[in-house]
Amino acid sequence: MPHCGSGERGTVSNRTGARQGDAPPGFFEKERGTMTVGQALERAEELRPGSRVSVHTRQEWLREADGMLRERFFKASDTDAFDTVGADRAWDDGLQDEDVLLAPAPFDALYPHYLCAMIDAALGETDRYAGEQAQYNALYAELAVWLRQNYPPRSRAQWRW
Repeated sequence: MPHCGSGERGTVSNRTGARQGDAPPGFFEKERGTMTVGQALERAEELRPGSRVSVHTRQEWLREADGMLRERFFKASDTDAFDTVGADRAWDDGLQDEDVLLAPAPFDALYPHYLCAMIDAALGETDRYAGEQAQYNALYAELAVWLRQNYPPRSRAQWRW
């Protein structure tokens, strides 16, 4: 069974170090640096084809994921570099496939894992859910560490991770 997302971005298309176009089946290739709503939805659909979960529900899950990431991690960081991106910010204007998600590469691989986990949970696939959630949690933790290392907390802000 393929995994949701490969993690790496840019000219290297997967964890094996293969160049763009050389990715084995089941690995996601992306030409741009940060994942969009459409790319996350497409990847999840590839891995959970024919899902009975509506596109609107999956978009809502992306909005909730970005809102949680912003509240837990990005809001406390002393940077405004991420203020204009994210499904939570684009939601009011109608979420479009080309809207950029909040987590930067390579951490943006967490989105397909999250969508697959939510689909699996909604359909009662507990074993699949557990595997996808574990991969999401690992990327989530790596993102938290990266943010703390690269963007100091705002004055009087405290990290909860």
